[in-house]
Amino acid sequence: MQYRLRFPRTFDAACRYPLIVYLHGAGTRGTDLDALDSAAIFRYAESTDDFPALILAPLCEAETWFDVYEQLLALIDTVAALPFVDREKISLAGVSMGGYASWQVLMSRASLFSAAVICCGGGMYWNAAKLKNIPIKAFHGEKDTAVYPSESRHMVDAVNREGGRASLVLLPDCDHNCWDAAFADAEVYRFLLRREG
Repeated sequence: MQYRLRFPRTFDAACRYPLIVYLHGAGTRGTDLDALDSAAIFRYAESTDDFPALILAPLCEAETWFDVYEQLLALIDTVAALPFVDREKISLAGVSMGGYASWQVLMSRASLFSAAVICCGGGMYWNAAKLKNIPIKAFHGEKDTAVYPSESRHMVDAVNREGGRASLVLLPDCDHNCWDAAFADAEVYRFLLRREG
């Protein structure tokens, strides 16, 4: 599986850094690794003097993330185990097709992640008890007709019914692409990079 791994500009292999795993949407599928560079999360990191975290962005060369799901989990596990990764601050971000995959990855690796930001995704809300210990912020455009806002609402409500800490931000003037707005907001990164306790 191809991937981008972005390092802080002042990277020192003797230090430990937070890691954000980013899962792209269907429009980035294919074999062109450069397509990842235009993702809003990378644009934000490049515009910041010294973005303090590693960003791992796998590339889905299949029809969906679920077609390469075991490879995806193996890559996340491998990078998470690198000696310069802070195992207490590994977060997950996903958009659209990557939003659906993010809900599932959280369920598969619930003990790994410290926070998640998921844009216009959905998942198996009946399995939400696995997510009750992960702070989650979901974003969705109210005008989205590609993935209906009810998908995010079902997941957030299900997590909170299980005693979790999930919130939903509905963007009233936004259709499917809510991720450009979400990942342009510094507060999103403070949420992803915070340390619980």
